[in-house]
Amino acid sequence: MFFGGSSGHLLADKRYTLALQLAEWGDFTAASDLLRQGIELAPQWPPFYFHLGEALRQHGDHAEAAAAFKDYLARDPDDNMGATIKLSLMGNVPPPPVLPEGYVRSLFDQYAPRFEKCLVENLGYHTPEHIADAVRAVQSGPYGRILDLGCGTGLAAAQFVADANHITGLDLAPRMVEEARAKNIYHALHVATVEDFLKTDDTPPYDLVLSADVFVYIGALEDIFQRLSARMSHGALFAMSVQTLETGDWALGEDHRYAHSRAYLERCAAQAGLAPAACTPVTLREDAGKPVNGMVFIARKS
Repeated sequence: MFFGGSSGHLLADKRYTLALQLAEWGDFTAASDLLRQGIELAPQWPPFYFHLGEALRQHGDHAEAAAAFKDYLARDPDDNMGATIKLSLMGNVPPPPVLPEGYVRSLFDQYAPRFEKCLVENLGYHTPEHIADAVRAVQSGPYGRILDLGCGTGLAAAQFVADANHITGLDLAPRMVEEARAKNIYHALHVATVEDFLKTDDTPPYDLVLSADVFVYIGALEDIFQRLSARMSHGALFAMSVQTLETGDWALGEDHRYAHSRAYLERCAAQAGLAPAACTPVTLREDAGKPVNGMVFIARKS
């Protein structure tokens, strides 16, 4: 999956391909047997261990699944396939405050060429428009300097091109940044995590910060709010979309995404010197034909 299509061993590859097909059909016992055979032939190839763990998890063998995921992590410490997420969902480790960087980067580097077609045409994704409508309801443009966190291919920034003097985008997936650069709507683009960028950015303050479906991959937000507040001009807006959590602060779901509560966002904002300006319930996208409930939350630098 994230390691190319081959283990380097022809017979092992055949077992791997058939095992994934069997798992898709729901035959997790047969899939596990074939994956174990593949491990005997190519014991250093990480995907065998990850998919063995997932087949065992789906079958309900959580103890053996946890062992397989840990074997995977021993061979891929960057966790490009997201074994930490699986271990968390099984209760073997606490939910991580942020998804593994390698997992998110690999996911979106692969997704980049078909990102917009899949998201907009197939999943009914209109979050950038929801954010733009919410921002303009709070404050009409122009917005001067804009920072687009997790810019992806530029869908959110495209809503504000006519209202900005300068737009900076960042994303941790290089191929997503390449797609964004081709649109010629950004004045500056960076390949970095949100946390790393905010630690080093020393440009003039921003008048509007956008975060469209970025925090579904980040759970704990206190530090990000603090750092962003320090980079915002007086009266600047911070507009974000999140999946909705009814109780608690944040939680990692079976969809491998975080949800946040309104109370938690308001508390993070207050601690960072930001005042809530709006909170609008929205449908973020569809997942398996069902709407994903979320909200657009806007805070103002006081």
